[in-house]
Amino acid sequence: MTELHGETAPPPTGPFADPALYTEITQFYAWHMALMDEGEPDAWADAYTEDAVFEEPGRTNVLRGREAIRASITKRTAELAAAGTVMRHWMSNLAVTPQPDGTLRATYYSLAMRAPRGERPDIFAHVVCRDALVREGERWLIRHRHVGIDALEK
Repeated sequence: MTELHGETAPPPTGPFADPALYTEITQFYAWHMALMDEGEPDAWADAYTEDAVFEEPGRTNVLRGREAIRASITKRTAELAAAGTVMRHWMSNLAVTPQPDGTLRATYYSLAMRAPRGERPDIFAHVVCRDALVREGERWLIRHRHVGIDALEK
């Protein structure tokens, strides 16, 4: 048992991803987040499977399919560019858990920051993302993403 501030907590349980796989997934997310921040909606959407699901509280509908995700991120990228707004996503606390069927479960925190170009950024949202990743050929793709916005989740 590990002691934390006078309390005991059980040690973490696995199975966790091995270091090589963890590094690969960390690099995947760094690449993926940079695509969004640099205004590359097509490449960002291509990181999802054809039948992907994207859920986000506050959104009126769940996005189903890569093309629906592409349309949404393309619209959002255009809106940000028109407003002169810079977005940055910082992620941390990535946990990667292999599943028996070969998929991965990835959970991480992300801070979304925005600012008009040339001004200081502010934190737009703090989210907890839960992804299901699948390997297609040599790449990992997102099959399902749930973005949990703390203030909007029940």
